[in-house]
Amino acid sequence: MSEVIELQEEIREKILELYKNNNAVMLATAGGEYSPWILGAYFASSELDLYLLLETHGKTMANIIKNKNIALSISQNDAMQDFLQAKGEAEIMDDSKEPEVRKMILDKMPWFQTFTPVKPVRIKLSKIFVSSLQNSWFPAKVLDVTE
Repeated sequence: MSEVIELQEEIREKILELYKNNNAVMLATAGGEYSPWILGAYFASSELDLYLLLETHGKTMANIIKNKNIALSISQNDAMQDFLQAKGEAEIMDDSKEPEVRKMILDKMPWFQTFTPVKPVRIKLSKIFVSSLQNSWFPAKVLDVTE
């Protein structure tokens, strides 16, 4: 296996580890009245896609309706710990997928609950930047999902 492929696999493994070890994502959106906007939300994942339940009438949803482009960060809020930043697109899923997405999140966080009407959203990332002091990944190593 070439060094490039090995590094790409190592980056992918680190991303999946970060997904597993973190419950929340900071999601940045733009396009609506409150723009730009940052939201903290709980997430689940399947492969590299993230799944969230977002407030139906919230500022983030209003922005996504107008502009599906997003940026995000997943971290422990400690630059000494591994973290990732990424860009991609948000897809508002059909309401029929809400129970499936809720189950994914509950499987990860059994205490999770919502207090307002929500819609399921899938985040498809196109470029993921992973920083790791332990691995000397500064500047960040990049996984380009579009390739």
